[in-house]
Amino acid sequence: MALSPIYLPVSSGVMRLNNYFIRLLKEILAYKRNSTIIISAILASSVIAMIGPYIIGIATDSIIALKFKILIILAVLYLGIYIINYIAENRRTKYMMNTSQAVIKGLRDRAFRNLQYVPLKYYAGKNAGQIISRITNDAETLSDFLTFQLPQVVAGIAGIIASIFIMIYLDPLLTVYAVIIIPMLLATVFLMNKRIKFNYMNVRRRIAELTGNVGESINGVKAIKSSGTEDVFNDNFETVNSNNYEANIRAVRLTSLFSSIVQIIEGLGIMIVLYEGGAEVFGRVISIGILVSFIVYVQSFFNPIVQLSQFYNSYQSSSIAIERIYRIIDEENDYTTNGSNIPAFTDKLKFNNVTFSYGKERIIDNLSMVIEKGKRIAIIGKTGAGKTTISNLILNFYKPDTGTITMDGVDINNFNTMEYRKLFGVILQDPFLFDGTILENIRFADYSIPEEEIKEKISSLGLDSIIGPLGLYANVGERGSNLSEGQRQAVSILRAAVNNPQIIIMDEATSQLDMKNESIIQSAIFKFMEGKTIIIIAHHLQTIIHSDYIYYIDRGKTLEEGEPDMLMGEGTRFYDLYIKNKLLI
Repeated sequence: MALSPIYLPVSSGVMRLNNYFIRLLKEILAYKRNSTIIISAILASSVIAMIGPYIIGIATDSIIALKFKILIILAVLYLGIYIINYIAENRRTKYMMNTSQAVIKGLRDRAFRNLQYVPLKYYAGKNAGQIISRITNDAETLSDFLTFQLPQVVAGIAGIIASIFIMIYLDPLLTVYAVIIIPMLLATVFLMNKRIKFNYMNVRRRIAELTGNVGESINGVKAIKSSGTEDVFNDNFETVNSNNYEANIRAVRLTSLFSSIVQIIEGLGIMIVLYEGGAEVFGRVISIGILVSFIVYVQSFFNPIVQLSQFYNSYQSSSIAIERIYRIIDEENDYTTNGSNIPAFTDKLKFNNVTFSYGKERIIDNLSMVIEKGKRIAIIGKTGAGKTTISNLILNFYKPDTGTITMDGVDINNFNTMEYRKLFGVILQDPFLFDGTILENIRFADYSIPEEEIKEKISSLGLDSIIGPLGLYANVGERGSNLSEGQRQAVSILRAAVNNPQIIIMDEATSQLDMKNESIIQSAIFKFMEGKTIIIIAHHLQTIIHSDYIYYIDRGKTLEEGEPDMLMGEGTRFYDLYIKNKLLI
C-alpha cells in the first residue's frame, strides 16, 4: 500500500512535551486517507460497542417479563454488534500499523540524517550508546505506542463520550451520580502524572547508560583483556544494570499504585450507582434493566481509564521517546548547503586572528597562519598544543569564536560544506575503517570508482606488498580489527588517494608503525604528496625536515615559524625538540 504523506507546517523551535506530541499527531495526520479510515474505525467501534450495555438492559427486562422472542432478537443483534465491532477494530489496527511504521521510519531517517550534519561539539561528552538508544530503543517504544496505546486511548475517550450520552438518555439524574467521581479521577491523574513521568524519564536514561556500557565494553574488549580489567568492567556493568533494575522497579510500583487507586475509584462509582439506582428501582422510577445497563456503562466508562493506568508505563516511556527523538531532529547543524561551490584551491588558506574554545577552555588564541597552494606546511608542538584542533577548524568541523578562516580570500563558511571538504584528504594516526571489505573501505566516499583504478593506485603508491596478500575482498572486521596497523594505514592512504584531493592533512600518520611497514607507508605518502598542498600535524622528523614551512604551536599560539633551516639554530624550540627527541611529539 503506497503511503503519500502531505506534511503540515510544524514549528521547529518547540521544546515542550505537549507540542512534541502535537507534532507527532501532525506526522500521523499527514497520511490523510489512512488517518480518515483510522478515525472512522475508532469512532464506529466505540459507538457500536456502547450499544451493547443498552441491549443487555433491555434483555434483562425481557427476561423478567418472559418475552423470549424479543430476547432472541436482542441476542442476534448483540452478536451483530460484535461482528461489526471486530471489522472496525481490524481495519483500525491494519491502517494504524501501516501509518505508525511509516511515521517511525520517517522519524528515524530524519534523526539519523541530522546526526550526520550536527557539529562535532554535539557529540562531545555524549555516550555513543545513548545516541544509538534514541534511534533504536526510543523509536521502537514509540512504534508500540502509536500502533497500540494511542488508538486505545482515543477509542477509550470516544467510548466515554458515547457512554455519557446514552446514560443521559436513560436517566439524567443517575448519570450525575455516575460521573460525580470524575473530578477525583482527574485529580489523581494530575497529581501522579509528574512523578510517573520523572520515573520513566529516569528509566530511559538508565537504559541508554546500559546500552552505552555494553557498547563501550565490546569496542574496548582488546584493551580490557590486555590490561586484565575484566572484573572491573563486570563490576561497572553490574552497577549500571542494578541502577536500571531499581529505576524500573520504582516506575512499576508507582504505576501499580496509580492503577490501584483508579480501580478503587471505579468501585466507589459502582457503589454510588447501585445505591442511588437501587432506590430508583424500588421507587419504580427506572427498571432493573436500566440499572443493569448503568452498571455495565460505569464499568465500561472506567475501563479505558484503568487500561490507561495499566499501560501508563508505556505512555510515559513513549512521551520521553518522542521528546528525545525530536530533539535530535531539531538539533541545529552547521552545514552550509546553499553556499558557493569551489572548483579548485588556487591561492592560500589563511587563519586570520582565529580564537577557539572548548567550553570555557581556550584552545586556539588569536592564531594567524598562511598555507600556500603547493606547499608542505608542518604544524608542530607538544601534546595538547592545539594542533589537531587546527586541522578540525580547517575542515570546518568547528566554527571559530572570533576571527575567520579563508580560502582564496573567501570565508570558508560561505562555501557549500560538503563540496569544500571534498578538497581534502585526511590521513590519521588511527584511521577508522567500516566493517566490510578493503575495496568498500577504499571507495566508501565514491562507489563508482572502478576496481581497476584502485589496483593501479595500489601499484603506483607501492602498496602491493601490504594490500596484495589480502586482496581487495578481504573483510577488515569492525573498526579494521582483522588488519594490522600498517594494513589499516595503507587502506586509509588509498581511501584518500583515489579521491584525488587537492589538500592533504596528515595527523600522526606513521607514529605507530613498525620499521618495515613504516618505510613502505612513508614512501607511499611521499608519492601521494607530489603536486599537492600538504598540512602535516606532528609527524616524524624526516617528514618535518622536508616541509617548506613550519609553525611551532603552544597553547594555541604561534611561538615560532619559518623554514626548517631557519628554525634549526640553537635556542629555538624546534631545535630543542630535534635534539632531545629526534621526532616530534
